[in-house]
Amino acid sequence: MKNTRKETDSLGERDVPADVLFGINTLRGVENFEVSPLKIGDEPALIRALAAIKRAAAKANTALGVLDAAKGAAIVEACDEILAGKHTCHFVVDLLEGSGGTSINMNANEVIANRALQLLGHEPGRYDRLHPNDHVNMGQSTNDVVPSAVKLAVHEKSTDLTAALKRLGDAFQIKSQEFSKVLKIGRTCMQAAQPMTLGQEFGGYAAAIHRIGDKTGKAVEELLVLPLGGTAIGTGLGSAPGFRELVYSHLSAGLNKPVRPAADMFDGMQNADSFARISSELRIAAEVMGKICLDLIIMSSGTKSGIGEIRLPAVQPGSSIMPGKVNPVLPMMMQQIAFAVVGNDAAVSLASLGGQLEINHFEPVIASRLFDTMDLLTRGSRIFADRCVSGIKANEEQALENLLASSALATVFVPKLGYSDVSRIVKDAEAEGKLFVDVIVDMGLLTRDQVINVLYDATRYREKPAA
Repeated sequence: MKNTRKETDSLGERDVPADVLFGINTLRGVENFEVSPLKIGDEPALIRALAAIKRAAAKANTALGVLDAAKGAAIVEACDEILAGKHTCHFVVDLLEGSGGTSINMNANEVIANRALQLLGHEPGRYDRLHPNDHVNMGQSTNDVVPSAVKLAVHEKSTDLTAALKRLGDAFQIKSQEFSKVLKIGRTCMQAAQPMTLGQEFGGYAAAIHRIGDKTGKAVEELLVLPLGGTAIGTGLGSAPGFRELVYSHLSAGLNKPVRPAADMFDGMQNADSFARISSELRIAAEVMGKICLDLIIMSSGTKSGIGEIRLPAVQPGSSIMPGKVNPVLPMMMQQIAFAVVGNDAAVSLASLGGQLEINHFEPVIASRLFDTMDLLTRGSRIFADRCVSGIKANEEQALENLLASSALATVFVPKLGYSDVSRIVKDAEAEGKLFVDVIVDMGLLTRDQVINVLYDATRYREKPAA
């Protein structure tokens, strides 16, 4: 028979496996909420955030004299081990647990308490010596710990995301420079409009990605404003006088981040709009990337049956039945990520408005959807930059052919040839079934090189004259 230990809570006694660091509350949470593929231990940033909060609280309570120094030191050491990546396997509660975060908080309290007990020379479960609630959770509640931990986890994960967005923006910028002399037709409403360069098009993509990266970086700074210290509803009841000031001091020092309390703790605990705000920024980022990917798919459509102005890297065969077919699978991957992110944002929005009275008890689903969004965008941006954007080639001949075949060029030549002559050339070209520019060359009005120079000149940005 497997070794167990007895633990008791308000609902009665249970056998807990002897070799685990979690306890009876976690066990009940595991049994009740086995609904998703992810456990909180699968999100290292969340575990680190929980450990950082518990560590700061232990230091604050020890300094205030309400926590025994030896117990406080053991709690801090246990938290340091978790921050170093140890004991993750004992964080087993489902990320979508339905207790408003209580199971998440108690999973952390129990793992830290039982590891601290070991460090003090006791067996796990000896809560008469050091208790998950009375000591590890001292001065805290689920209601201020869990939203604070989710905020800190999202802030940590944003570092990788903003780096991935910069990488993608830089990849587009490199292509913008590479394609700076590639003439093509610009399109509005899917119709030919005016001449431009492929470099200008890719420069717009680079600017957009860099901009959304900057926006994301700024938006996450709001997440360093925490409800920690509000305890259950915002009054701070249950924490010692001076706890709030000290816990933020220790947490800032431990994280090397300027965390600070909400200006109004009741607001900080009642509302989840900061999560909705960062989620909406991430949704916008995904929508921008999805739109760019649609452009790439259109521009890369086959030269004989589509536009064919760029060639995407051929990373895999595109069909199980059509030999030689290659599909734009990486832009399509990013489009699907965008679809998923939009759905995640809808879930975060619903969860944010679903809070009741003094707290929002839907932080688990908010965390789940935000973490998923950030992971998708981070991984997708890296893959897309390295395996697709970096390998895009310009089909200069096809791009120029598409440009020269467009009757939209007529306006470009009016300043050079005059409105009447251009009108006549357009009619002659249509009557003879020739390209507009070919008629210009055949009539000896301009050489082909002069035509190209006129087109390049048309792509130059026209600034407004100074007043």
